[in-house]
Amino acid sequence: MGTPEISRKRLLVLLIFTLLYAEGETLGLASNVLVKYKYVVDLVLETLFSPDTLPTSGFRIEAVTQLNVVWENSSSQHEKLIQLQVEEVKLLNVSEQNENRNSFKDAHSESLLGPTIMAALKKPVIFHWNSGKIEALYGSAEERGLPLNLKRGLVSLFQLQQSSGTITEVDVSGNCRVTYEMANNQVIKIKDLLSCGKTEFGFDASNQVLGVQWQPTCKGLYSVENGVIKTAVIEEGHIFKLNLQTTIGAKISSRQQLHYMTSEIQPKAFYGESLQETLHNLGIFTPLSMTGVLEKIPCKNCTLANDYLKSLNKKNNLQDISEISAAKVFLAFVQLLREAKKIEILNFLKKAADDEISFLIDSATAAQTESSLSALSEYLDFTKEKQSPQVKTFLYAAAFSSYPSKELLNTLLAKLQRKIASREVEETTVSVIGAVIGKMCLRNLCKLQEVEIVKKVILEGLNTAKEEADVKMYLLALKNARLPETIPLLLQYTKGQTNSVTSIAVEALQRFPSAYITQEVKKQMNRIFHQSRNRFGTAVRMAALDVILNNQLSPMELKNIVLSMREMESELSKYTVAKLQNIRHSDHHQASKVIRELLRDRLIYNYNHMSRFGCSSSSSGYLAVTTDAISSYNMDLLFGGTGILQKSLTDFFILNQGNQLHATQVSIEAQGLDSFFKESPAQDDDDDEITASMSVILFDVQFPPTVFFQGYSDLMEKLWSVSEEPASIIKGSILLIDHLQSVMLQSGLVANAEFQGGLGIDVSGIIELSLWSQKCKTNIRSRGALVINSVIKVDTTFAQAGVKSNSEATAALDFVSSVKFLESPLLICLQLLNGPYQSREKVTIYKSLQEHVVFSKRKKRTRTFQGAELPLHQANSEMCKKMFSE
Repeated sequence: MGTPEISRKRLLVLLIFTLLYAEGETLGLASNVLVKYKYVVDLVLETLFSPDTLPTSGFRIEAVTQLNVVWENSSSQHEKLIQLQVEEVKLLNVSEQNENRNSFKDAHSESLLGPTIMAALKKPVIFHWNSGKIEALYGSAEERGLPLNLKRGLVSLFQLQQSSGTITEVDVSGNCRVTYEMANNQVIKIKDLLSCGKTEFGFDASNQVLGVQWQPTCKGLYSVENGVIKTAVIEEGHIFKLNLQTTIGAKISSRQQLHYMTSEIQPKAFYGESLQETLHNLGIFTPLSMTGVLEKIPCKNCTLANDYLKSLNKKNNLQDISEISAAKVFLAFVQLLREAKKIEILNFLKKAADDEISFLIDSATAAQTESSLSALSEYLDFTKEKQSPQVKTFLYAAAFSSYPSKELLNTLLAKLQRKIASREVEETTVSVIGAVIGKMCLRNLCKLQEVEIVKKVILEGLNTAKEEADVKMYLLALKNARLPETIPLLLQYTKGQTNSVTSIAVEALQRFPSAYITQEVKKQMNRIFHQSRNRFGTAVRMAALDVILNNQLSPMELKNIVLSMREMESELSKYTVAKLQNIRHSDHHQASKVIRELLRDRLIYNYNHMSRFGCSSSSSGYLAVTTDAISSYNMDLLFGGTGILQKSLTDFFILNQGNQLHATQVSIEAQGLDSFFKESPAQDDDDDEITASMSVILFDVQFPPTVFFQGYSDLMEKLWSVSEEPASIIKGSILLIDHLQSVMLQSGLVANAEFQGGLGIDVSGIIELSLWSQKCKTNIRSRGALVINSVIKVDTTFAQAGVKSNSEATAALDFVSSVKFLESPLLICLQLLNGPYQSREKVTIYKSLQEHVVFSKRKKRTRTFQGAELPLHQANSEMCKKMFSE
């Protein structure tokens, strides 16, 4: 027990204690220790189209990083400034591959990264660490771009709490909600990426049927021994897929790994007594944001829009707008115009040939940049009658914008407040403005000053309108806008108005979700349908019935409807029965259960109430059913007492994950034609003039109605001048899907997801009339081509990995109405013909180094579908058989 032996033991215990203390705090950051970690980032992309048959793409970044303390709070060892420096950076394959598929076999990391990026990566950064949280980041003034983002991702790994609970943390992803769970010597860190508050970058659709799902996950596992991080593994996944077709998209998987290597004891190297003094003495360090910066990647090897346009064989590419080739050109040109300057776009418009101008206007409007909108505003003159067709093309394209901007709204408002040469253009402008503010409100932009100004203009226009035509114009804008605060105003216009005004107001109320249909609205709809206070036309009552049935139908309302059918005109009662039976057999209609339960009551469901005579009908069915979406149709037909069709309503919907898109509605309405076949008109019609009109809703946008004829003389004139050439109703190119999103990965790499869907559509109508054989045939034909492109990629200056998806399809749908006047009642046959169509899908997964493709694999498939005539109702089928047999 000599004193030297005791001293040696005490010294050994003291040394062990010192080493344990050096490694006894989180990060192992004792003030006299230099710690080294191996840092690995793995990035993998895979397809959703056929993940089992296509390889993955990606790359790996490896580095060694060292940390040391440059300042420590004298009163709290849990607050420090820590310097982090990266060294020995390598680029590798993300997984073991054969030598002939090793992308990095003959490439050196130094040459791939380049001297500038390599030098930037090796510049040190300092972070302010306080009890496991990172409160600030400092670096040189030149720090920016990808190298800085990568260092932010690395620094974020050292943010760790060792107690269970949920907190918010600021790191490379933004201000995020993070949950910690403790298990033995391990810490589980789960980050809610959807909660991260960061600057918006990109855009998405107003209607989620045409939108994109982003499904992110992030989970980390830390191994901690004696307060030291031994390993850290952060795994995150990002799935981007199109709601309409979920095979279009990709999955990105990223993993960060941190492995403890060594600790070295070294003399303390503090640079000041306070935090600020330390930063000042270090000199080269300036405050930096901890959150990663999303920067737009400049276009590489881009074709100029002018060169692209010159290279087109316009006769082949643009001859038929409803062909796939035209849709492909449209998507490509929109992308190029987003990089073009105003003067370039203006020159395109001014020099365009007559057969090109509509395509250019559609493309420039879809691009929706400040340059394109400014060029269009300067080129289009709403005061000139001769430019009306071009102005209407612009207005239609603006109405279909998936994410309209305040710049677009300002352009439209500026044109509206000046002279407009054509009444038709004025009506279309007001209607489109309503659609634009409606879409902006869906994107939570309703409180923007620009939107508030436009809403005020529309409401003031309605309040000051003297002519019925003006009232209908502004009501149509409110119908498109669907603003809940206008419901009381719309309700006022259902009282004491003409049938045509009341009809628009009721149809506007039809478009609101059930949550906004109050009891007051329901009471007024019941008054209209049952004609409790005023008499209304059958078409108005038909619309009111739709509001009642589609919004929390009560058993008492249904009972009153059934009991009142005995007092109705035969055709309206026949239509009402058909509507109830159609809903009763529906699987998804909210009122089907109420109807089925009430019709079990034999006092209600009997021959006396439910057996009605007439031609009116209501039918529905499916056009297509896939794993992702359902396409359905409804067809309502209301006839007059003489067998003349008073109103036909054909709707097509797309349903997806609880969301609904009103793809198309074609409404044809006729008034006064019964006078040709009976001595006196119906008593409930207050519009004695003979009229026929058609209105169209396309992708949730209602356009002003097209009048076929108004008055007897106009009817006779058009009967004798009927052309066998189809008349165009809507024709153009629509950017139906437009989604751009950038996501900051935990590593600091940036993932970009871009989806575009171009639709070329051509809706036309033709009337064939034979006075000799007393036959009339109308055909409303819709033809279209849809091309969807998506690119999900991680793009850096040294390496790129991505997945490209492409889907193409064409379709044709004919609504044919054949009428034979020779007999009474009239013979009428309606046909809904779905033409044959083909769809093609293609996916490419690739990797490139410094813009040279080193790996690319492709897979595709084609499917063909036969055409068919869609079944309507039994009475129609029997009438068609009789007509065609003759």
